[in-house]
Amino acid sequence: MATLEAFRAVLDDKRTPEIIRNHIIDSLQYALRNHGQIFTSKEVEWLAAWDDARIPLAASRELQKRIAETSG
Repeated sequence: MATLEAFRAVLDDKRTPEIIRNHIIDSLQYALRNHGQIFTSKEVEWLAAWDDARIPLAASRELQKRIAETSG
């Protein structure tokens, strides 16, 4: 969780260059879509609440996968 909080701090910093912001977001999206199991449920729920639409979308899909796996 500490790493995700650090990413959030970098994204929230107005001085962060856009290329760095995009890299963090792209990396998190990739990890959520292709390796979502490495995140805890708490982390995925937290990511689903981020204000950048790209991360919550990927996190919501991971949550839906987890719900489907436990229901099926």
